[in-house]
Amino acid sequence: MDLADFELSQEDLQEIETLEFNALQTSFRDISSDDESKNLHVPKKRRRMVINSDSESDSVKDFVLQNLPTSSNTYTKWKNPTGCTARVIPFTEPTGMKFPFSRDLSQGDPEDFYSLLVDDSLFEIIAEQSNLFATQSFGDKDFKPCSRSHTWQPTDKHEIKRFFGLILFMGLVKLPSISDYWSTDDIFQQPFPRTVMTRNRFELLLQYLHFADNYNLNPNDRIGKIRYLVNLLNDKFKAYYAPKEELCVDESMIPFRGRVTFRQYNKSKRHKYGIKLFKVCTNPGYTLKIQVYSGKNIDIENNTPTKIVLSLCDELLNKGHTIATDNWYTSLELAYELLKNDTHFLGTVRKNRKYLPRKVVETNLKRGEFVAQENDCGITVLKWKDKRDVLMLSTKHTDKFTRLNVRGKAVQKPAMVIDYNKCKASVDMSDQMTAYSTPLRKNCQMV
Repeated sequence: MDLADFELSQEDLQEIETLEFNALQTSFRDISSDDESKNLHVPKKRRRMVINSDSESDSVKDFVLQNLPTSSNTYTKWKNPTGCTARVIPFTEPTGMKFPFSRDLSQGDPEDFYSLLVDDSLFEIIAEQSNLFATQSFGDKDFKPCSRSHTWQPTDKHEIKRFFGLILFMGLVKLPSISDYWSTDDIFQQPFPRTVMTRNRFELLLQYLHFADNYNLNPNDRIGKIRYLVNLLNDKFKAYYAPKEELCVDESMIPFRGRVTFRQYNKSKRHKYGIKLFKVCTNPGYTLKIQVYSGKNIDIENNTPTKIVLSLCDELLNKGHTIATDNWYTSLELAYELLKNDTHFLGTVRKNRKYLPRKVVETNLKRGEFVAQENDCGITVLKWKDKRDVLMLSTKHTDKFTRLNVRGKAVQKPAMVIDYNKCKASVDMSDQMTAYSTPLRKNCQMV
């Protein structure tokens, strides 16, 4: 096996960052530890300054640009929260389904919405490329006399549409194997598939299904065969729906055990092997953009968490959105980059990230206690003890707490924790809806 196929795991990345953090501790111990006493804050309301976006001189962007760090030492100038630094960026964008689609589809059925994203032009391309691949295969291979490839007939967009309809049906009605959908056995018998096409024709279309010409692919693009499909879907996602203020960047794993060099392994996932997708979602679970991770040695432009977030959200910046991420992405570097683009940032953060306030990271807490510090750019780092330590970073929140009623009991939680859970719900809903009706099966290969 080629060593280039191995990817750094999250444990490897964490160990590397721990070594970097320990090496830097000595250099800024005195700077970040002005107050060595471990004072714990009592939850209380803080006033926040609202910046008027109509005034160019008072804009959040101007304030942040004037206070951005010029050296590594500036990252460590932390102080107790005052709640008076600029951290409110107005969000005034329209949200929801865009006009005139919201009017035309006010009484639409699921097929109407499906046709928005997967229209006849896509089926036309798939039919054209599948026919081309079949023709190329006949010229390159010698098939056995009994091979069903000899029965191949050119397909068209109408047949491809029925083919994908069967795939959706297989996601809803689960049977052990593809052949069972055409079985005459009383246990497995399904009348619908045989009314659409024969089993041999379905398997033949599956064999030659293609989205691009193999002879015109970029050799450096590992997902060149589906690049057109990914780009088309991303264009469709943004064309019909305007996202809400809260966005979430996360990753999903498509279960896959086939032979591709960028297959990933994640022991914490239910499906440990698969193809990784980066995506940005908004409530209520709508996906705005996806990127297929094709390996660190190929994807040079988006090979760090900060670059991944900025690339996914490049068309959503400077609009006042709030972007939430988990601790794999969250860093001070990303927070500063988003603030420069009038975008709020919120996320859980690893305690070994560089330049975090040591007072917050190292303080031991009892359940219900918290400690927080902020810097002059309006970035707040907070640690709160619930069942375990929760370390958060936000450019939008102070150390304010909110009272909630949980199972009939009044509890207090940091506002940034509540808003983070709200943002993360969009990705959770997206993954949940996908899992309900996935047509994935072990014997389906990548085209």
